[in-house]
Amino acid sequence: MNSSISNSRKIYSKICLGLLALFIAAMGLIHFIVYLHGANASDFLGRVFESKAALPKIVKEEKDLVLMFGSSMTQAGFSPRQFDRLVNAEGKNIKSFNYGFGGLNPFFQDYLSRRIADEFIANDRQLKLAIIEFNPFQTTKTRWAGAIGSIDSYLTILASDEELWEIAKAEPERGALLYNIKYLRRHISAQLITSYYGRGLFPRARRERLEEPKALIDARREAGRELTELFAKEYPDFDDSDWYYPWQGGGTIPEERSARTLEVFKEYYATFQHENMKENYRQNRIASADIEGLNFEPLLIESFIQIVKNFQQFSDKVEVVMLPRGHQWIKYSPEAQARLDATIKQIEAATGITIRNHQLIPEITPEMFSDVTHLARYSGDVAYTNYLVKQYKDQL
Repeated sequence: MNSSISNSRKIYSKICLGLLALFIAAMGLIHFIVYLHGANASDFLGRVFESKAALPKIVKEEKDLVLMFGSSMTQAGFSPRQFDRLVNAEGKNIKSFNYGFGGLNPFFQDYLSRRIADEFIANDRQLKLAIIEFNPFQTTKTRWAGAIGSIDSYLTILASDEELWEIAKAEPERGALLYNIKYLRRHISAQLITSYYGRGLFPRARRERLEEPKALIDARREAGRELTELFAKEYPDFDDSDWYYPWQGGGTIPEERSARTLEVFKEYYATFQHENMKENYRQNRIASADIEGLNFEPLLIESFIQIVKNFQQFSDKVEVVMLPRGHQWIKYSPEAQARLDATIKQIEAATGITIRNHQLIPEITPEMFSDVTHLARYSGDVAYTNYLVKQYKDQL
């Protein structure tokens, strides 16, 4: 009898050790794959990491605070130092920050806005003005479908421990997975890895790209090379941050650049105006975000509403805006416009805020876009920032 028990224990011990070895091997394989590709959460969300790290310093600023929050369109289109220079020239005392991020959607932005709220509320600090971008094509079913593979990884980065614990209490299995991803997998989920390889093995059918004139491509490459050299010369102390505190999360401004730099920038962006390049960008946005159809995902609409409510907790005034649209290339059908109008009404009813539609303002012209959605440096961003100054300076 004792011999039988002893043998059973040995068998169970071997099974447990075998499972443990298998687990360690599997985790080792995941870390090896991540290492092989140089993948790191701070790489694909570096701007988010750095902006979060800046919050304790921001809430200690002595000036009145303005923050613009949104997508990569906000990142490209809002120049905080330009905004401050013009507003403060009229006797104001504000400091603004650019919290625009590429690659997110309202579901993820909701969690990021909670972290901003946490810092401001904990320090009993108010924003004088929050400007929140509502990006229609960031809120579609297509955009949500493209984010499915990154949900768990992004949650472990953006959610607090308390929020992860709430998920774990409601869904123990998923909670265990999220903690595993956060603490053992360096925020890289298996789904993120498989979706990465899946795109390579089973690429999405794409429309054939239209060719651009070779001379245009060569001119762009040469202008880009010179701009890189000029930047290194003019900003020798730049630390290569994705979100740079001295620039308040924005970019450089024309007043601090050389005449040659400004000239080359015009040459560089002129190479992006060819109709074939615009059409290529348009087709990519249709495929990845349903930019013209605008079939909205209800979850993302609810998430956006929550973003606004998060900012309302610690802001004297909250404004919601839609940024300029390259309407020469991106056109809405009557059905798409009706869906957008209904979504706007839903957000306004839930938040009590009227959305300011800046999509078709005359201050922004076609050549001010670098593609079909993003405003170009020193033309589009300056023009739009100047427009925002006129809209909000009296409220500051």
